[in-house]
Order: sequence, then structure tokens, then C-alpha cells
Amino acid sequence: MDEASDDDRTSAMGLLTDAKEMLAAARLLHESDVWKVQRPTYYLLGHSIEVALKSFLLANGISHGTLKKKLGHNLSKTARRVINSSSNSVSPVVEEYLAAIDLLNHYYQAKELEYRVTGTKTFPAKETLIAFLDAVIPKIEPIAYHALQSK
Repeated sequence: MDEASDDDRTSAMGLLTDAKEMLAAARLLHESDVWKVQRPTYYLLGHSIEVALKSFLLANGISHGTLKKKLGHNLSKTARRVINSSSNSVSPVVEEYLAAIDLLNHYYQAKELEYRVTGTKTFPAKETLIAFLDAVIPKIEPIAYHALQSK
């Protein structure tokens, strides 16, 4: 799809809704205590982080093209873009959890959560990522809602 059609079909509020759904699914898997769903749980958490942060950026005027072409699936770059945004309540939360986001990004961006890659891996605690999302989503929601109302 071209950028114009992305603009029509994707809003900051829509991205945030997706983030909430991914978080809910990750929470269900995590709370199930099924050991064999570790990678899918981390994938869902990573995707939730990606679209939550992109929701914030989209609501603050960053174009779909920039989100797609310059940030892609890089959680670290996206998080730093949020941190470097003008004064807001979201940046301090992102900065607080940046080390965990960076650690997850290594595997998320390389698609190692979607496609098996052998070897030892070090992941952030799922509880840390869930705590981040629980803290940041409520801060992004009024911003995304305001952007939706402004359209």
C-alpha cells in the first residue's frame, strides 16, 4: 500500500488499540506458565511496544512514511525518537525502561522471535516489559485520542 492509503487506514488510536490487544495476548501467554510459548510472548510484547510508541509519534505529527522507512521495526530507534520528542509525560517512562527495550530489540528487529535462531539468548524479564506497557499506554492514550479528535 502507498503512504496515502496508510494515512487513511492507520490512526494513532488504532495503533494504540493494537498495542493493547498484543499486550493482552502476551499477558495471557505469560500467565499460562507454559514454557514453550516464550518466543511468541516476547514477540507480542515487542510488537505491542512498537505500535504503542509509534502511536505516540504518529499523534505528534511524525508521518507514516517516517515510521515505516526510518524507524521500521527498530524498537531502540523508535524509543529514542520518543525520548527526544518535545516535553511530554511519555519520554521519562520510555527512558526508564530503555535498557530492557534495547535488549529485546536485538532479537525483535532481527526477527529471531518469529524465526528460530539457535544459540544462547538474554532477554529482559517479561514482567519488566509488561510493567513498561502498563505504565506507558495510559500516558499515550489521551494523546492518541486527542489526535483522533483533531482529524
